[in-house]
Amino acid sequence: MPDRTRTTVRSRSLQILESFLQKTKHHCKVTECPPFGLTRTCRAVSILQLQHLVNDCQLSLPALNLASLLAATKVEDVKDFIEQCFPASASAPEEVFYVNSEAYIKSLRELSTKLLTAYPIFTEFTFSLRRHEYLPSDGLVLKVFGNLHLLLEFANTERTLIEQTLLKALDDYPEKTEARLRKMMAEIRQVQDPFEGRLPHVTIANFSTLGVGRWVDDEIVNYFVSKWCHRKFVFICQEWHIDCGSRKSSFEMKSLNTSDWDSVFIPINKNQVHWYSAYIDFCLKRIEIFDSLETTCVKNRDKPLSLQKNMKLMLVLMWLAEVLGRLRGEPVVLKNNPETDWVCEPHSLVPFQPNSYDCGVHCLWQLQHLLQFRRIKHGSAVELGLAFTDNMVGKRVRLAGELLRDCGLEDGQWPALSSLGLQ
Repeated sequence: MPDRTRTTVRSRSLQILESFLQKTKHHCKVTECPPFGLTRTCRAVSILQLQHLVNDCQLSLPALNLASLLAATKVEDVKDFIEQCFPASASAPEEVFYVNSEAYIKSLRELSTKLLTAYPIFTEFTFSLRRHEYLPSDGLVLKVFGNLHLLLEFANTERTLIEQTLLKALDDYPEKTEARLRKMMAEIRQVQDPFEGRLPHVTIANFSTLGVGRWVDDEIVNYFVSKWCHRKFVFICQEWHIDCGSRKSSFEMKSLNTSDWDSVFIPINKNQVHWYSAYIDFCLKRIEIFDSLETTCVKNRDKPLSLQKNMKLMLVLMWLAEVLGRLRGEPVVLKNNPETDWVCEPHSLVPFQPNSYDCGVHCLWQLQHLLQFRRIKHGSAVELGLAFTDNMVGKRVRLAGELLRDCGLEDGQWPALSSLGLQ
């Protein structure tokens, strides 16, 4: 068919369709939206936004476009977009493994952020479908939205897999990780304090305590306890100072809305030389004290309760559980109640630290386990990245990276971070 004849037929089709659709209440025109075909102008706005989104995603996935999304008819077709651009890299501890892993994680994180913006576009498009009769182009647009949703799932899955592999490498090769952490700390000490005006109470001096072989200070522990517990709606007590002789205590309470919490985590700083923690779980009806010093735990577990080192602290925790139970509207009676079904463990068995300085990191990782599992898990079979290790330098790297990201530091600002998977 000659081009002129084809144009005339197309124009006539538009006129007929426009005449038919003008009978609807919502008045808008018919327009052409390649590669989908004829649509309404109210829907064309969403389609144009969709096209801009797909074009933006091409920075991470060059093969991605509207035509390829329409051609993807199987789940494997969508998965191929990810697998082609993020192939398996070298193995740790080769340098290229860390570089590629970081680049992949960064790119996939950016891709996921972009793909999430498809949801409001999809919502607006489906709303516009109610205004007019269904058109053949609508099904094609919905197919693209569906494939973008699948693409987001694959991107998140791939990023999680790469992150877990990188975290395992940080734990499996501590000497390599230590060298990278030292390099990062040296770089940061040479510039202006990156935390000033960004994170309250945290300075570069506090941050430096996450370095190799350092005792983690109270500002770092308090920062992560506040952040993680707030995110998980767990009630916390911070800066708890206990005088077991007088059985008096003072503490700062947060998240005291009783609908928000069902457990209490308390990091305890003993004389600025040792961290341990206490935990009250109203769901499991348990009160536990976690201490990563092996000598303290082993020497006391077999003693009669009245002679165990942490028994005075346990009495304070039992009193606190009763007070908080009343606030929750679920009375707890522990005093002079041998029939209680609550379990009180002054020296719970936890993974031990093999040195004198990792207690703060152990304390924070105890909290991670409680948030994930409501108990402390032992052994290497724990989910990747969460297992306790003899050398916790991999966890120090993760904590340092999280702090720097919370500062909103720009990608590439710290060269040492790129090879640590922290950006």
